[in-house]
Amino acid sequence: MSNTKRYSMASGPPPAATINVRETLALLDGPFAAVAAGVAEDRYAFWLGSGISFGRVMGLKQVVARVIEFLRLQMIMGSPDCRFLKALNEVLGLAQLSDEEWSRVDFARPFSEWPDSPTIAGRLVNNYARLLDIMVDGEAEDFLLWNGADVPATFADPAIEPDVEHLCIALLILEGAASDIATANWDPLIERAVDLLSGGQPAVVVCVRPYDLREPALKARLYKFHGCAALAASAEATHRPLLVARQSQINGWVARSENAPIVNRLIDIIVSKPTLMMGLSAQDANIQAIFAHAEARMPWPWPGDRPSYVFSENLIGLDQRGLLRNVYRTAYTPTTQQKILESALIRAYAKPLLVALVLHLLCSKLRRLIDLTPGTLSSADREQLKQGVVALRDAFAARADVDRLAFVRQLVEHSGRAIALFRDGGDSGAPRRYSPVTGTPMQQIAGDPSLPATGLREAAAAIGIIGAGVSRGIWSLEDVDPNEPQSGVARVRGGSGTVNIFFAANSHAALRLRIGGHIADDAEAVLVHSAEIAPAMARSPRGAPGRTGRVGVREASMAELLNEAVNSNELVQRFREQVAI
Repeated sequence: MSNTKRYSMASGPPPAATINVRETLALLDGPFAAVAAGVAEDRYAFWLGSGISFGRVMGLKQVVARVIEFLRLQMIMGSPDCRFLKALNEVLGLAQLSDEEWSRVDFARPFSEWPDSPTIAGRLVNNYARLLDIMVDGEAEDFLLWNGADVPATFADPAIEPDVEHLCIALLILEGAASDIATANWDPLIERAVDLLSGGQPAVVVCVRPYDLREPALKARLYKFHGCAALAASAEATHRPLLVARQSQINGWVARSENAPIVNRLIDIIVSKPTLMMGLSAQDANIQAIFAHAEARMPWPWPGDRPSYVFSENLIGLDQRGLLRNVYRTAYTPTTQQKILESALIRAYAKPLLVALVLHLLCSKLRRLIDLTPGTLSSADREQLKQGVVALRDAFAARADVDRLAFVRQLVEHSGRAIALFRDGGDSGAPRRYSPVTGTPMQQIAGDPSLPATGLREAAAAIGIIGAGVSRGIWSLEDVDPNEPQSGVARVRGGSGTVNIFFAANSHAALRLRIGGHIADDAEAVLVHSAEIAPAMARSPRGAPGRTGRVGVREASMAELLNEAVNSNELVQRFREQVAI
């Protein structure tokens, strides 16, 4: 069993800003297990806000500061009739400066040098939509957004790379666990992350215009209901008008007939799938209206079989609380309020939560494959193997917080190489595409008619054995180098020394592992076959002649072991005997 600390709702988890990945996994194993299971089954729709791109693109405070400085630079100093001064005074009016603060305003100095600039920017964050609605005489309605905030350069810069959140969302998409994503963000970082991990293969339909809803389905649909900066930059005539930021746009967005197809699709998603919100305050009136319309159409019950609305936050804000009151209506009472808030709050921000969701999903899929593994093992014995997978998951999670971005990138590299070697017996080298465990949500795994031929079930059982050995102290894991051809998928140190472990889905993959130089006959390596072992081929010319004092390659067939072992202890023992670790 995992020794990960469990947190009860009574004592409360660590604050969202400090919780680590293992502690977040404890939440997903414990009070939010139904949420984790729902994500694995692609039940949840992801609603994403600017918080998931924090540190990659400008936040609202920076946008506000940029607009103020833009107006200041356009001013004609000493001209009381200057149209830019007029607009800037309107902006500062929204911040409700005191007489003392007004006395410290100096238009001759950059906004960043104003003594009260942090205070002014902070006050305007919640008024950003009203700020952007201010018009400059003689300019377009979106002048402050397009020119002042400089949307193309600020949000669509091709040099901006995806962060942890975007890569993890891309992983969930490719694993078939996030097919509906709605976002108010303009940046294209999710799309870039998917392209990076899929090797450029189409996987996401980006829906900005109603016509986009007619595009053929891929792995996921990304509903960018406030527009897309990259598309606005490349197709200004059609997509610049679709950027939603001004208060007048937000207030009228739901009612406008041209938005009806997107509005109706989002309502359908809210009605048909529970909601998981990350980095989204839900303060905009159009978001509140969409959820209210969805509740009127078909409300979610409370309590239900899983939380219908979940927020990745430290605390539930006033706008989010208002949303919960709107959607739960009569169920939201003074008596139930606290329980509803507790069920809706995962105290982990997007970075640790998404990393934990990815690890939990991968582990859950391997555990499901162990359930489907052929053989006579009882449910209790299979549970022992499944706990071995959990032990490996928790061991990897312990490394995740040192550098989460590096961790996710390594996960992509290692998994891409591992699946390629397992399935094909060869590796194309870096940069590697991500290879999903199944590419389908959990509930579809058992119905896949090709599953028996993939060898995945037997490989999952072998991973469970390795994890069981780690948790029992039989052996330990060491780091592997994915750029070293003879480095295994796993590297294990046991009583006989350190060995590289490879997996082969079939005899073709096993043969190619040898021909490709990944396994040499005199190497300290273990080759785990999913199927029966094919007759031995002629000795590889790469092997050293004569006696070397080394044990060499050991092989084991999981199909044979699973067919013969009567319980999990015997399975682990027979595996140890055959591979001599």
